[in-house]
Amino acid sequence: MQNGRVKQRQLWFLLVFFLLGVGALIYYKTAPYEHSLSALIGIWEGFYEINPNLVDSQFVIYKSGGYDGQFFYFLAKDMFVGGDWDLIVDSYHFRFHRMGLSLFVGLFSSIFGFSHYPLVTLLFLFVVFSLSVFSLFSLLPDSKKWLVIFYLFSPFSLNANLLLVADSLFVSFGIIAFYFFTNKKDLLAVFFFLLMVITRELGILFLIPIVFNALTEKKWEKMALYSIPGIVFVCLVGYGLIQPPNHLGTNPLGFRDMTDFPLFGFFKSFMENGSFQFKPKEFPKVLFFISFLALSIASIQSLKDSFSKNINILVPIFGSLFVILIAEEGYWRSFDNLSRMFTLILPFTLLLEDAYKKPFIRLFLGISITLFLFLIIRILWITPHKEYFLSL
Repeated sequence: MQNGRVKQRQLWFLLVFFLLGVGALIYYKTAPYEHSLSALIGIWEGFYEINPNLVDSQFVIYKSGGYDGQFFYFLAKDMFVGGDWDLIVDSYHFRFHRMGLSLFVGLFSSIFGFSHYPLVTLLFLFVVFSLSVFSLFSLLPDSKKWLVIFYLFSPFSLNANLLLVADSLFVSFGIIAFYFFTNKKDLLAVFFFLLMVITRELGILFLIPIVFNALTEKKWEKMALYSIPGIVFVCLVGYGLIQPPNHLGTNPLGFRDMTDFPLFGFFKSFMENGSFQFKPKEFPKVLFFISFLALSIASIQSLKDSFSKNINILVPIFGSLFVILIAEEGYWRSFDNLSRMFTLILPFTLLLEDAYKKPFIRLFLGISITLFLFLIIRILWITPHKEYFLSL
């Protein structure tokens, strides 16, 4: 017990140190934009012009190079302030069923004012992330609790949170849900699985082995209980189809538009003007590719080693690996998009039976620390400053 308390105190220290570092990164990242936290949202001028009533005054607007954080903001603002479904995003059906972040942060922003949306979002994301860090710490066996450091310093979660997108929140909900599931707190587990699923649909993969196992054991009540998040998600998608907004998006996307044949996206991403080109900026992409291969091998090994112990974790891991496998070249060309794909894999890989004994998982964890350092270097010295103006 004493050793456990010492370790937990050390984790508290590391968490405070981490959050102070994050604050410094945010200060530096927003410095070129008058230290406005709205710069993190990534609102592009084009979407500002077609959604003028949804953008708060004095928010940073980029003349080029916006990002997905703007769509969570637009959806939140329309749900809690607009309410007339006049918002225009890139693809409504791709965004609407991932409404979790917009719903939670929009609720708090409607109370404190949407002018504080960036601060509210940051606080919400990092508070839930911190809770998930301690949940993962509790899930790890005593001799392996130090592995939580890899999740605390995950470049994938950090990057998603600094972009004000939902991937880290989705994973945080999943870890908390899995903590309650492991401790047989079914109602709390289902609640957080529900939050996970409406934040991103990949969360359904956690429920499949749980529901299937309950079915084979004829535990009908448990099967029905853990089916609720999936049913709610289906209803949410159905509602989006029945009650669409006034505009379906500037570029409505289908599943096929975002996918390609296995790893074709990776190889196509090196093509420029019809010829293969490798530039120094491609190096992180190679690290992501090595991580994908290492994780694929390690996951197959874990499936063979201990099917019954690992299956609940391996199903969502394989799901994430499949998404990476068929990702189209646009994802492979973007560090931000690629890093978000690994957000779920890192913490749940740590929970696999004898995870750290597997050399390919060690390789992946080593790469993740390398990418964490690269992310800091990227923010401090590589990412160019963008032209911007402040909304009226």
